[in-house]
Amino acid sequence: MVTAREIAHVLNPVLCLAINVLIQIAVARWGRWGLLKSVYLGFAAGMGALLGGEWVIAQGSGLALNEAAALLFVNVVTYGMLGYCYFHFINLGETARRIRLLRELHEAGGGLALDELLGRYNASQMVEIRLKRLLGTGQIVERDGRYFIGKPVMLWISQAIVVAKRIVLGKSSEFD
Repeated sequence: MVTAREIAHVLNPVLCLAINVLIQIAVARWGRWGLLKSVYLGFAAGMGALLGGEWVIAQGSGLALNEAAALLFVNVVTYGMLGYCYFHFINLGETARRIRLLRELHEAGGGLALDELLGRYNASQMVEIRLKRLLGTGQIVERDGRYFIGKPVMLWISQAIVVAKRIVLGKSSEFD
């Protein structure tokens, strides 16, 4: 027979994802931080709720320490993967050129000519916009006309993604 504690362990990562989403949306709409910081804050709030929830669920459960630690590990990994999926759901709508292109064609009504599209998708402008964002968040810094890694958090995340792609897909990019 399934106990209420077992159900709570299963639902905890999902409920904490809901907390993540609600906090992220609230901060993105009404906070003073940008989109990326709202995603970080939402994820951290959900992780805090997950850890607190796991602690509450474990109290008086009679589980051995190694069982409780294993459940905590599984739920932290599960929540991490759910948060990762949510991040990419947001990212897909914000930065994916295919999504943006489809939205712009739809909003144009009568369609757009190739010259109009190329004007909107100038490679130099795209790089300038991304550099401005990276500089603004401190992820890169400029010294003597050259760009360097600033805060390496996103670099570490991208390296982890490459490792995951190698493990799951057997390649590090879609061009392999």
